[in-house]
Amino acid sequence: MQYFHIPVMPRELIRFVEDSAHRGTGMLVDCTSGEGGHSELFLERFADLTITAFDRDSEIMERAQERLGRYGNRINFINDNFAHIHQHLDHLKGRVNYFLYDLGISSYHYEGSGRGFGFARDERLDMRLDESAESAYRIVNTADEKTLADIIFRYGEERWSRKIASAIVRARSVKPVESTAELAELVLRAIPKKFHVKNIHPATRVFQALRIAANDELSAIEESLGQAHRLLAPGGRIMAISFHSLEDRIVKEKFRRMSRGCSCSEEPRYCRCTGKPDVKLLTKKPLRPEVDEIEGNSRARSARLRVCEKISEERPSSTLS
Repeated sequence: MQYFHIPVMPRELIRFVEDSAHRGTGMLVDCTSGEGGHSELFLERFADLTITAFDRDSEIMERAQERLGRYGNRINFINDNFAHIHQHLDHLKGRVNYFLYDLGISSYHYEGSGRGFGFARDERLDMRLDESAESAYRIVNTADEKTLADIIFRYGEERWSRKIASAIVRARSVKPVESTAELAELVLRAIPKKFHVKNIHPATRVFQALRIAANDELSAIEESLGQAHRLLAPGGRIMAISFHSLEDRIVKEKFRRMSRGCSCSEEPRYCRCTGKPDVKLLTKKPLRPEVDEIEGNSRARSARLRVCEKISEERPSSTLS
């Protein structure tokens, strides 16, 4: 079977595991296992490591199970959203040594799922990662113009959001917008040609926005990071890879607040937390892939890695930046 997932920033991740208090032993929770590329990397490298792998997409999890079957009981699979890790792992509180988040979606979803995550192929608009999600088709064809514009602006950071939303509403008044090609063409026409960015299709941000909205991706990140911290062993580490500014901003702010001893779910106006740091930041700024990795895997070019460590009196940690 052909696998699309090439693990991003493998050298950096291996280094953070090797340099930790637990030295690559115990349990790692892969919160977004996809086709299993990162899990395979860790299982191959660390013989005393076991993995619990989460993914909300049952189809891609089947591919990971086939890929990693040779590791037997060293890996356990859970088909669920990483927003629910506490429901499955509360009995392991204080005993998980590593959490990994590879945010966004897998290359498989673009290239092999047939669910319309991108516009390289003409597919029906869907973009759902599981049955709990709302299809992009429904959003595009039923949301009012203001809601559409808000989604495109908020999750795609697209300056032409209102013009694009207006074009969609006009088109669907004649017939539903059913395919990725139809939507991409609508966006292409809505944005004045002189504002098209070289080598980036004008519809890229719109597709990102619809995917995030359909799967409610961002709201789960902060909640899950808080759960991960509660489950983490002293000296354990959370490693989070993001691929766009919205994801990275959430990770950055959550890590920053935990480093100040704040466990509030949002930036509070009146914080009543203890102020005693819960984590140490191991990356003062996000790490980026090296040039040779980007040359071998173009999908890595926008990756950003942040890492924090749960405060432990046992061993001070070095900071990589």
